[in-house]
Amino acid sequence: MNKIRLEEVIESGDLKEAVKIIEEIGEKLDHTFTPILLRYLATTDSVLLRNVIAITLADLGDSEAVLLLIDLLRDPKTKGNRGTLLYALEFFHVSTHVVMLVDLLDDTFEASRHSYQLISNVQDKISEAQKDICRQMIRRKLTDHKNKHKRDFLLESLELFT
Repeated sequence: MNKIRLEEVIESGDLKEAVKIIEEIGEKLDHTFTPILLRYLATTDSVLLRNVIAITLADLGDSEAVLLLIDLLRDPKTKGNRGTLLYALEFFHVSTHVVMLVDLLDDTFEASRHSYQLISNVQDKISEAQKDICRQMIRRKLTDHKNKHKRDFLLESLELFT
């Protein structure tokens, strides 16, 4: 397995082969591919490729991926396809990004639940100042939502910060 081959396969659009190679990288825990994976994670428009790369970077434990995953979660192009990106974050320390996670609590069902899970995993590692900001954000979201289920979920989420 070599880096040039991976780039050729991705550039040719052969997603099936690219996924196969990327999964092998994850299985072999080959960190030499990290720069290429990070580059394609940032630039691809393919949801499939982005998800496979995110999971592989999580398997590799490359913390370089955290900020890129956070940026992708903020990118409107990932709306509706954030679940796997959030799942990949479960393998990293994300307490410093809790405010961004709170912002996703009223996203799609999958993204909101993954965000909740990530927040609950780090709630004991966040500062009082972060908790205060998060409480304020959730209270603002509560005033915006008329949907009973979303409001109930946000109220439950608010309890994470008490």
